[in-house]
Amino acid sequence: MLSPADVPAAREATGPASGDGKPDSEVTVEDRVIPANGHSLGLRLYTPAAKGAGALPVAVWMHGGGFVLGGPNAEDATCRRLSARLGIAVVAPDYRLAPENPYPAAFDDCYAAVAWVVEEAEALGVDASRLALGGHSAGAALAAAVALAARDRQGPRIRYVYLGYPVLDDRLESVSAHAVTDPRLFNLHGAKAGWEMYLQGSDPRSDHAVPARAEDLRDLPPMYIMVAAVDPVRDETLEFAARLSEAGNAVEVHLVPGVPHMFDVLAPAISASRRAVDAWTAALADGIGVSGEHEGR
Repeated sequence: MLSPADVPAAREATGPASGDGKPDSEVTVEDRVIPANGHSLGLRLYTPAAKGAGALPVAVWMHGGGFVLGGPNAEDATCRRLSARLGIAVVAPDYRLAPENPYPAAFDDCYAAVAWVVEEAEALGVDASRLALGGHSAGAALAAAVALAARDRQGPRIRYVYLGYPVLDDRLESVSAHAVTDPRLFNLHGAKAGWEMYLQGSDPRSDHAVPARAEDLRDLPPMYIMVAAVDPVRDETLEFAARLSEAGNAVEVHLVPGVPHMFDVLAPAISASRRAVDAWTAALADGIGVSGEHEGR
């Protein structure tokens, strides 16, 4: 079980992640720093190298890592793929990590990044009316929390949300939470460790700490949720999706059979990964009104 003492070594091991954040022939990449919550927040901005004159749809992407690992490089490949393939801007906040910075640090930073994108939309060349949120694992939990907060605070209007195998519930009481025992895979122990280091005694029912504990799920943006079948968070995610639907929201769920948490990262070339990634990417494109001009490239 990952403990605070293990975090430095784990961060070093995962440092290279999926990319280096350098621009290429398809995507322009720029690192920026903005003031947020009394400190400096790093952001990475991806835009297609070949873009038209109009404002771009934009996605704010929260990286995964159990609330304790990762940074913009963690999902560099995903962000640049979305920008190039869909012809959109992608903003990836380098939010503060636990255990050094427990809740609400990461949540506050992600919300601040979304608010900044809306406030600076004209200068950034983005269309704030076509704003999406997305993320995987703990990043998906943060995306869900930001969507809830934007509704509650009458803040930025989110047009679409993508949640990839989201970590939504600190209680971890479901059947699936106890079914994955292989130590090589994300399991109950890893999920517990992440929540413990993130919450550190905070009331999980307060504000937007734990999305699954939100009592009111009405009036949320349309969502696409990808669920891995061999995943401790499978059942909590399916329950959350059912509650979203019962509350009157538009929600699309893809349960991918026979695969573990982060399957598309662990084995991107298998057919299950390729089909699942293509499906949620197409849903995101539809959700923010991306024309066929870019989608599918």
